[in-house]
Amino acid sequence: MRLFALAVLSAFLAQPAAAQVYRCTDSSGAITLTDRPCTSTQSGGLIERKRTDEEIQQERMQAAEAMERRSQQMEMQQRMPDPQTQGPQAAPAQRPDQSLACQEARKELEFVSSVRTVSQDEQRVRINAAIGSVNAACGSNTPLMQEPSQVVVPPPRDPIPISSCHAGFCSDINGSNYNRNGSLLIDQEGRACQILGNMVQCH
Repeated sequence: MRLFALAVLSAFLAQPAAAQVYRCTDSSGAITLTDRPCTSTQSGGLIERKRTDEEIQQERMQAAEAMERRSQQMEMQQRMPDPQTQGPQAAPAQRPDQSLACQEARKELEFVSSVRTVSQDEQRVRINAAIGSVNAACGSNTPLMQEPSQVVVPPPRDPIPISSCHAGFCSDINGSNYNRNGSLLIDQEGRACQILGNMVQCH
């Protein structure tokens, strides 16, 4: 059990520092999450600041200490004599999900799940560690949280000179056409574009 706790501690210490996150909305209403500030054509701002190394280290040490307490409780539980071997006067065997270790593990999982001061990645690591303790103490098989898919924000394309523009559409020097609604253009692939002077830029 101590080896398991040390392995979890190593996993915590190996996690990278959480980056800051910006939530940006462009003129078409599309929302992107990125680690860079919103551009001048987007609205939004910082929704999660980058935490200091000291804050991250403290949170990881707290999680590691919680795991160590869980492993000690599980060791004590395993050292308790088996009621089935104590003769006819012994109490009936207790189900794993009714044990004190199981109850404590579930309380720890509830506490870790309620914390809102850490990043989503850090929260997922801590919750998965608590789920592992619950499974071990309660004999359950609760699946771990999976890592969410990464949001990829492609860079904007280089502006292209406009060759002509009318009330309902515009064309660029490459022969591409855009449906027009004021200063907002939609290219042939459905991307939102903007008129910047005599140029058009798509995101």
